[in-house]
Amino acid sequence: MKGQKIAALFAAAGGLLLLSACGNQGASSNKQVLNWTENAQLSTQDPTLTTDATSFQAEMNTNEGLYRLDKNQKPQLALAKSVKVTNGGKTYHVVLRKAKWANGDPLTAKDFVYAWRRTVTPSTKSTMAFYLYYLKNAEAINKGQKSPSTLGVKADGNYKLTINLKRPV
Repeated sequence: MKGQKIAALFAAAGGLLLLSACGNQGASSNKQVLNWTENAQLSTQDPTLTTDATSFQAEMNTNEGLYRLDKNQKPQLALAKSVKVTNGGKTYHVVLRKAKWANGDPLTAKDFVYAWRRTVTPSTKSTMAFYLYYLKNAEAINKGQKSPSTLGVKADGNYKLTINLKRPV
């Protein structure tokens, strides 16, 4: 249960990165097309600002997080290549797999730091910021009491991410 909760947290938080197409594709196969029909207008494709079910569903179909749930609802690594948990379950050391944005730029640990900081920054007005409150200082940042630079997430190079939680979950 503990693993599923943290996986869900990281899946939701990782979903805050809009990955319209990722993977190890060469420039010649970079074009991907996804067609589907919705019965309502998408309000946004900005995961930080999404509040409606239709937009959430679209994001679930186009985004990838650090983890994903398999068919048995068990957490599996997705954008994370490996994860080491230390500090009594409060620190996660994540090695990212090599993935690319739709434009071919590499996805890096700095992208996660940027997205998560943006989500908890008060001026963003994200109603989804509370999902990140397990991160060290996230709630205080979201309430304007601390700087976004104090968020418990940092990039240790291009493909290593360190995540510090308030408490084990």
